[in-house]
Amino acid sequence: MTHYARLRPRLSRLTLPLVWLGAICAVTSFFSVYDLGDLVRYTLWATAAVAAAILWLLPALKFGGTFVDVNSTGLVISNGITSRRRREIAWTEIASINYSAMRGIVVVTKDETEYLLRGYANQKLITAQLQTLLRGK
Repeated sequence: MTHYARLRPRLSRLTLPLVWLGAICAVTSFFSVYDLGDLVRYTLWATAAVAAAILWLLPALKFGGTFVDVNSTGLVISNGITSRRRREIAWTEIASINYSAMRGIVVVTKDETEYLLRGYANQKLITAQLQTLLRGK
C-alpha cells in the first residue's frame, strides 16, 4: 500500500476558536489584577477553564482528527475528535468524485452513499487529482 497524501482542512477553521481563547485570556487577565474574594477568584478561573475547554480545546481536537488519507488502495476519511467516524473506501467502491461549489468535494460510492469533504483548500485541484487516481484504478 502506497501512501500518496494526507489532506487536512484549512487552518483558518481554527480562527474563531483562537479568538475565543484570546477573549477568555483577556477577561481572566483583566479581573486577576483586582483583589477579589477567594470564591469569586476560583469561580472566575473555573469558568475560564470550562469555557476554554468547550470553545477552544474541543474544536482544536476535532480539527486534529479530521483528515483524508489517499492511498493506493483507496480513501480513508476520518472525522471527529477521536477519529471514531473513520470510513475506508476502496477505489473499486467509488462510483464518482465530483466538485460542487455549495457542497464541496462529493465522493459517491456504488451503493449511492455520499461523503462530503468540506473546508479543504484548492478543492477543484483535489477533485481533479482524485478523479485521475480513480480512472487509473
